[in-house]
Amino acid sequence: MNNLMKELVKKLDKNLRITGYKYEDDTLIINVERKSKNSICPDCGKKSAKVNTRYTREIKDLPVQEDKVVLIIQARIFDCVNKKCIRKRFAERFDFIEKKARMTSRLKNRIIEDSKGMSARAAKKSINEGLVNISDDTILRMIKKNYKKPQEK
Repeated sequence: MNNLMKELVKKLDKNLRITGYKYEDDTLIINVERKSKNSICPDCGKKSAKVNTRYTREIKDLPVQEDKVVLIIQARIFDCVNKKCIRKRFAERFDFIEKKARMTSRLKNRIIEDSKGMSARAAKKSINEGLVNISDDTILRMIKKNYKKPQEK
C-alpha cells in the first residue's frame, strides 16, 4: 500500500486503518475503519465494545497530487453498557469530522480560507478547479457558520 496514503490517514487519526482504495477518474477513494475495538459513551463516559451496527460515511478531504480524495469510513454504533445511562446507543466519533459533516475539518478550513475576499461564485470556480466540487451556497453557509462577530465595546 502506498506510504503517502498511510501518512494522509495517519494525519487525520492515528487510530485509522486503511482497508482498501481505488481510483475513479480524478478521485482517490480510500476505505478506512478505526483500529480500536471500543468507544466511549459521550454521556456517561463508559467504554463499550458492544457493536450494535455499522454504517458508512463518505467524507471529502484535501486533494493529493491533484487527485480529489474521498474517505469511505466504516463507522460503528455501540450499545452503551451502563444501564443507568440515558443513551442506549451512540455512534463512534471522529475528531477530524464535525458532527453530520461530509468533509474533513481541514478541507472546510481550507475552503473558508481560500474564499476570503471573493464572491461566492468566484470562490466556487476557484475551489472546484482543484480542491473539491462544491456549490456557492455551501461556501456561503460555511462562511456564515464560522463567522465570529466582533466584540462590542
